[in-house]
Amino acid sequence: MKLYVHNRKKVFFTLIAAISIMVLAMIPFRPDEGMYPLSEIRKLDLKNAGLKINIDEVYNPDGVSLVDALVNVGGCTGSFVSPDGLIITNHHCAFGAVQRASTVENNYLENGFLAKTKENEIPATGLTCRITDSYEDVSSEVLQAASEEKDINARAEAISKKINEIVAREEEKDPTIQARVSEMFTGQSYVLFRYKVINDVRLVYVPPRAIGEFGGESDNWVWPRHTGDFSFMRAFVAPDGTSKPYSIDNVPYHPKKHLKVNPNGVQDGDFVFLLGYPGRTFKHQPSGFLVFQQEYQLPYISKLFGWIIDRLLEKGKDNPEIALNVSSRIKGLANVEKNYRGKLVGLARLKLVDMKKQEEKNLQAFINSDSELKEKYGNVLAEINNVYSEILDAGKRPLVYWMLDRNLSMLRAAGLLLDYQKAKAQKDNSKTLDRIKGRFEAAYSNYYPDLDRKIAAKMIGDAKGFPEFKNIPLFNEVNSTDKFVSNIYDKSIVENHDEFLKLFDETPEEIEKLNDPMIKFAAGLKNLESEENAKREVISSKLNILLAKFMEVKRIWMNKSFIPDANGTLRLTYGYIKGYSPADAVYYSPITTLKGVVEKGKDEGDYKIPQIIRDLYAKRDFGIFKSKELDDVPVAILYNTDTSGGNSGSPIMNAYGELIGVNFDRPFEATVNDFVYSKDYSRSLGVDIRYVLWIAQKVSGAENIIKEMGIDI
Repeated sequence: MKLYVHNRKKVFFTLIAAISIMVLAMIPFRPDEGMYPLSEIRKLDLKNAGLKINIDEVYNPDGVSLVDALVNVGGCTGSFVSPDGLIITNHHCAFGAVQRASTVENNYLENGFLAKTKENEIPATGLTCRITDSYEDVSSEVLQAASEEKDINARAEAISKKINEIVAREEEKDPTIQARVSEMFTGQSYVLFRYKVINDVRLVYVPPRAIGEFGGESDNWVWPRHTGDFSFMRAFVAPDGTSKPYSIDNVPYHPKKHLKVNPNGVQDGDFVFLLGYPGRTFKHQPSGFLVFQQEYQLPYISKLFGWIIDRLLEKGKDNPEIALNVSSRIKGLANVEKNYRGKLVGLARLKLVDMKKQEEKNLQAFINSDSELKEKYGNVLAEINNVYSEILDAGKRPLVYWMLDRNLSMLRAAGLLLDYQKAKAQKDNSKTLDRIKGRFEAAYSNYYPDLDRKIAAKMIGDAKGFPEFKNIPLFNEVNSTDKFVSNIYDKSIVENHDEFLKLFDETPEEIEKLNDPMIKFAAGLKNLESEENAKREVISSKLNILLAKFMEVKRIWMNKSFIPDANGTLRLTYGYIKGYSPADAVYYSPITTLKGVVEKGKDEGDYKIPQIIRDLYAKRDFGIFKSKELDDVPVAILYNTDTSGGNSGSPIMNAYGELIGVNFDRPFEATVNDFVYSKDYSRSLGVDIRYVLWIAQKVSGAENIIKEMGIDI
C-alpha cells in the first residue's frame, strides 16, 4: 500500500487534511480492528487474543522492546533484522532509489541488486530512516496557548504557533532528534514525538523486478497475490554514532533491538500483529467528507492519473532509457489510480454516504432527546454540514490547483521562482532558499517537453469545462486550449534551464517586466490559491472546534472507547491469518504458493518470471522453506488486521514477536478500509518470510543476508 512543503501542497492538505486528517476516528476496541497508538496498547487484551509474550516485550517505555526495531524509511515502514542495521521492507519502497541507481547498461531495477559485502552496498539516494525515540503528551501546553482566544482563526493560529515553539524548543535541546507534534484528537490532544533521523541509507539486496513486482499493475490491490515484494537496506552513521550523509567513513548503525526471523512461517488461523507507521485514515468522517471523496477527489484524480499513465507508457514504449526514467512515476500514479477506483467501488457497494447520513440523523435524535445535550450540541451537525457545503461548492478547484503543480514540471519551476523571490523578500533563512532551489532542479529531471504540454492541455482543457471554474478568468478566458498551452511554453524562458536559473538573482520588478507567459500563469494560479487559502483557513478553524464537539457527543452516544485516526505515527494492529469471501459463492484462502507463481508465469509482461524459478519448481527444490501442510513454498499471506498506506513494509509478527512476513498491500475490496472497516472483507496482505528466504537462497544466492539474520540453512 504505497500511497503517496511547498505552499501549494499545504493548501490542499490544509483544506482536505483539515477536512479529513483533523476528523477523528472513533473506533471501538475489537480484536480485528484498530490502529492503536503506543499509549493504547496496554488497554488491549492481547494475551486473550493470542499473544504469547509479555506486553513489555512489545512496548516498554522504560526499556528495550520490539518497538525499538521499527523504522520509517522513505514514508514506508521497515524493521531491523540484524544488529548491524540491516532493514527489511518492501520492494516498492526501494523502487525509486533502485531506479535512480540504475542505468540502461546496469539496470538494477530489472536485474536486481545484491551486495555480498558491506563495502559493496550502494547509496539509496532519496531515502532516510526515522526511528521513534520517545513521545510525550503536550495537550495541556498546546491548548493553554489557545484558551484565551475567542476568535476561531486566532485560536487556530495560537495552536499552530505553540506547536512550532515546542518543535523548535525540543530540537534546540537535542539537535540529534527531529521533533513533531501530532494532533491525535481534534482540538483535544496533541503528542510530541521525538525521532532519530539517519541520513545514510544503502541498498543491500533487491530481487529482480520480475520477482519484486510480479503481477505488476494487473495484480496490484488484488488477491490472490504472488509478489516477492521485499528488499533489504542498511542504515549507516558516523563512527561516533551521529547521523551523517553518505561517507565511506560511516559505519553500520546498531539498533537497540532487531527482530528475530522465524523461517517456519504461519498457518491459517494463526494470531499475528503488525507495528508500523500507517498514513492517514478517515474512519468516522461526517457524510460531507465522503460526498467530497465520492463526487470529486476520487473520480477526478483516478481518471487524470489513468490518462497520464497511458501517455507515460507511450513515451517509453520504444526507448529503454526513457522507460527506466519514468518507471517510478508510473508506479506511483498507478498505485493511487487503482486505489481510488477501489475506494469508489467500496463506497458504492456499501452505500457508505447514505449510511453516514442515517448515522448522523440517529445522533441528532439522541442529542434532541436530552435538554442538556441539545443546548450544548444541538447545532453541531447542522454547522458541520454548512461547512461542508462551502467545501463542496469549491468542488474540484483545490484538486486542480494541486494537480497542476504536481504534474506540470515547467509550471512548478515557474512557481518555485516566485516562491524564491517571496522568501528573499521576507529575509527567509538560507535553508529555505536552498530547499526551493533543490526542488527547482528536480523539476527539470526527466523533463519531456512534449509530454508536459500534453498534460497541460488535458488539465487546463478539463478545468475550463468544470462548472466551479465558470467564473475563474484565468481559465474561462482561454479560448483555444492548444494555442494557450503553445503560447505559455513557446514564449517563455522557462524551458531554458540555465537562462531561467539566472532569474533567481533578479528582483521581482525585473521579472515582472519580462512579461513571461508561464511566469504570469504561475502567478495567476498562486493568486487563486491565496484566495482559496483564505477561505480554507476559516473553514479549517471552524472544523477544528466543531469536530471536537462532534467527537465529544459521539463518545457519549456510542459509549465506547475511541482511538485516533492513523496520522503517520507508530501504531499496532492485530488479527489472524484469515481468508474472505469477496462475492457470492467465492472464497479466497489466505495463503498462496509457488505453484501459483509458475501457473501465472509468462515470458513477458506483468507476469514475467525468471526461468530459474520454473526450473527450481520443476525439481521441487524448496529447501527448508516448504510448508508441510501445503507441500509447497508459501508466497503471500492474508490476514484481517487494520492497515493503511504507510504500513508498506510493516513486519508481520507471530504470537512470539518473531518476523514471519512483510506487509505490502490490501485487496481491491479493502481499499475502502481507510473510510470504514468491515470484518467480512477488510484484509491486509504480505509476503511470507519463507518465500523471501527461498528467493534469497535459491534464486539470488544471498546466503550472506540469510546468515546475517541468524538463520541456519
